[in-house]
Amino acid sequence: MSTRSDGVVVSQDLAARILEIVEKEKVSIKSALSRFKLNQEIRSSVYAYSMETLKRLNAIDHVLKLSCPKFEKIDPYIKNVMRIAVYEMKYKGVHPALATDSAVRLAKKFKMEKLVNAVLRKAENVEIKSEDKIKNLSLEYFHPEWFIKYALDLLGDEALELMRANNEVLPTYVRVNELKSSVESVRRYLEEKKVQLRETFLDEVFEVLSYEKHPAALEWHSEGKYVIQDLVSCYVSVVLDPKPGETILDLAAAPGIKTSHIAALMQNEGKILALDISKERVEKMKTKLKILGVKNVEVKVADGCNFKFEAEKALVDAPCSSTGSISDYPNVKWSFDKRKFESTLKIQKKLLDNALKNACEVIYSTCSIMVEENEMQVKGKKIVKIDSPFSRGVEKFRGFVFEDWDKVLRSYPHRHRTSGFFIAKMKR
Repeated sequence: MSTRSDGVVVSQDLAARILEIVEKEKVSIKSALSRFKLNQEIRSSVYAYSMETLKRLNAIDHVLKLSCPKFEKIDPYIKNVMRIAVYEMKYKGVHPALATDSAVRLAKKFKMEKLVNAVLRKAENVEIKSEDKIKNLSLEYFHPEWFIKYALDLLGDEALELMRANNEVLPTYVRVNELKSSVESVRRYLEEKKVQLRETFLDEVFEVLSYEKHPAALEWHSEGKYVIQDLVSCYVSVVLDPKPGETILDLAAAPGIKTSHIAALMQNEGKILALDISKERVEKMKTKLKILGVKNVEVKVADGCNFKFEAEKALVDAPCSSTGSISDYPNVKWSFDKRKFESTLKIQKKLLDNALKNACEVIYSTCSIMVEENEMQVKGKKIVKIDSPFSRGVEKFRGFVFEDWDKVLRSYPHRHRTSGFFIAKMKR
């Protein structure tokens, strides 16, 4: 069996380092990858290895723990080198000897090649299955057991479709920034660049069907003439329905993509006060809004939980568990922390309560499928029914009953080919 090319080994080395950063710092692959200056070919290869391995982390670790009882105590980099090798041999169809070859070459730098070779030789013959039903579903669909139970309670057998969709790549959507260009101009530009588009129910948003070069890597994207934004995320600003001349409060605004959409819908007239508690995120948002040609936004470093400012409308695009965005951020599955989750719930409630003190109408949204972050947060509020091109809310869940389920909106990856979102509209 021949050895691997140096290019493949370099990609796997970088992917192992990326996965180490993701696990240690609880950040996304995109965030970790941004720290490395790589050409497009290497970047794509590293991203693929990192994503496909992280997506299947529990099943891969199941194999390695059965092959090496002391797996958890091994150096993090070497663990990730072996994870990539198991991904290759179990899921990519690479011959085990070739997958092992790359890992052994990388392990030599740490004088751990004998251990890696022995573990991976055992891993070849390990079957990925369990006698326990939930554990087996967890290994088959690459989700933690708590998520399996939650999704089954939420969606019944449809939960398996959700988890299958979470492991696939969702469509890319392009939103035309009408502050700097027109829908027709952007459509023509992208089609000239060999990007195949399909219209959506929003005039300014297109689904990307295929491309030679990703729309995010094209010149007009860097110039701010369009942004990459999920269709349901775009719909949040549409539900807010901002008008030119109105005063809008955006209580958790960073990174500012929805803020820029609101500004476009207002034709840069009126005022948006956009807040975020992080100075670093605010500075990045200012830069982004400038590129996008936004002129009616005042950006402040402030805590949206207690900020006072009278507005006609407010948006609370709340920090959340991101369990609706697992397709893009598989690290969410493995880094869920119950204590952090409960802390996030408190912040969501404070943001929403404060928004209702400051504005006549409030839109509350999350990229989460979890009832605690969605229906439970808005129950008891004066909810206004919104149009839903997606699905409606959850009526009953684990003893919780929500009477206004048919007034709110939910989207799901497996039903709508978008992230999982929740949107509700309330009046003071």
